[in-house]
Amino acid sequence: MRGPKNSSRRVAGRSGGVSERRRLSSEEDDRPKLKMEKREKQQDANEIGLSSAALSLPPEKLVALKEFKSRVAGLAPEEQLQDHFLLQWLTARNFNVDKAESMFKKSQDWHKELDMDHILEWEAPEVLVKYVPQGCVGFDKFGGTVLIIPHGRVDIRGILMSVTPTEHIKFTVQTIEKCKVMMAEESKRRGYPVCQQTCIFDLEGFSFKDFTWKPALESVIALMQVYEANYPELLRVGYVINAPKIFTVAFTLVKPFLHEATINKIKIFGRSGWQEEILQDIDAEVLPKHWGGNRVDPDGNEMCPSLVCLGGAVPKEYYLKNKAKENRQHLTTITVPKGGNEKLSFTTTEPNSVIKWEFETEDYDISFGIYKQDFPDDHLVAPHRVNSHLVPEEGEVVCPSPGTYIVQFDNSFSYLRAKKLHYSVAVLKPQN
Repeated sequence: MRGPKNSSRRVAGRSGGVSERRRLSSEEDDRPKLKMEKREKQQDANEIGLSSAALSLPPEKLVALKEFKSRVAGLAPEEQLQDHFLLQWLTARNFNVDKAESMFKKSQDWHKELDMDHILEWEAPEVLVKYVPQGCVGFDKFGGTVLIIPHGRVDIRGILMSVTPTEHIKFTVQTIEKCKVMMAEESKRRGYPVCQQTCIFDLEGFSFKDFTWKPALESVIALMQVYEANYPELLRVGYVINAPKIFTVAFTLVKPFLHEATINKIKIFGRSGWQEEILQDIDAEVLPKHWGGNRVDPDGNEMCPSLVCLGGAVPKEYYLKNKAKENRQHLTTITVPKGGNEKLSFTTTEPNSVIKWEFETEDYDISFGIYKQDFPDDHLVAPHRVNSHLVPEEGEVVCPSPGTYIVQFDNSFSYLRAKKLHYSVAVLKPQN
């Protein structure tokens, strides 16, 4: 009985071997065909200017990428028009090419307004460098930068009283752009594109009162809107750690300003459970010990202040209001009545003349806007309420055509309080 069984096994083995050889032979026959298809596919990719990675997209998404690529060609530097970056814009708008194009073009306009070509050379106010708690500590396991933001340690009132809203936004944007430069270098080192980062928001010391202070909340929302509108899909994951229970209420105030895709990337933890999860994404050697890793500064400090600014109370000598009081001689003082407004007219005689302004109120905010007299609904500066009682407001705008322009300080929203206003407005000749 053993003989036939063994024989059967041997026959089966021989049969299997023949079958395997036939399969291998068939695969070998197909190899030239597969190689040719691969070469043709790569040739197609080169001809239409797409990366081979993009060709792995489903057909309908590949068509969308081709169309989007053709529409935005020449609108930005070549490095910003690479497929993996363009896919971020498309992904943010669910591959709706029209919406992605609109988003991209608005972002390019914003780039010009903020002078983004020189953002890395911009010298931030000292108070931001010293007292905004944040720091990039290295790269996660995917090659993205790891940005730690100990938000609970920020003196938000001191910060907002020491810089203009534009300076605050520019500092945040500069930090993001520095991270993008680091990821571009890491992409070269790894041999594949890296374009998403990990953020850790530490809320230890979080103050609900400070967070919901109107200027602070407006500032947070403004930063979120800048991030969402100009850095689509940059966030890979956001860890919110040491969150107090009251943070759930605070988060509901800002959620409406975040896209659902961004909200889904945010993971909120209390005082436990986050360490293990973060270490799945970031090596312990990269993370400071205070945030779940092994890293310490040379002096043994577990928070690594050499890498992460830890914030703290802002000294009052940084407050712009204190500085402004010493230098009001050149400002005109008026009182804008409660429920009323003040309109100032200025005439330009040359195209591209510049209106430059500076103003502050002694108490409470005021609305500010600029429009051409003949076109009151077409604003050069859209009316918006300014916390000029906290930080003096400065700015300028180009007037495309000659004519009379109206600078309006509007207090119509306040039926109880008149506003004492100190201002200076001037018309300058066209600038290069």
